Amino acid sequence: MSVPKFLLDEHVWGGLVRVGQEMGADVLLVQTQLPEGADDEDILVFAANQKRVLLTSNAQDFAPLVTEWFLAGREHWGVIIVPGQTKRSLLSRAMKSIIQQYPADSLKNSYRFIQEFA
Repeated sequence: MSVPKFLLDEHVWGGLVRVGQEMGADVLLVQTQLPEGADDEDILVFAANQKRVLLTSNAQDFAPLVTEWFLAGREHWGVIIVPGQTKRSLLSRAMKSIIQQYPADSLKNSYRFIQEFA
């Protein structure tokens, strides 16, 4: 089973990089890959091109963007919404669950919430 790769958006707890890496996953922070304030479209394009699941707290902007991509037949590797006040222990459990139970392509074109995985 191939382990999913991840891209963490700006407001997602950066400690997930360490959690993921300890489990053998490739986890990047968006701010280390794209210019500060990068457009949401650019973030999703980067994640899709790198075959990375995007974790973001920005449901307001990514829900319509993912819908737009769906209607246009564009593919991405998954978007997982992380509400801003989510506890770090839940985030850690969810990241471990995703890595252990979900092959890389199983989240393709999905839009889900982190709580589903904890």
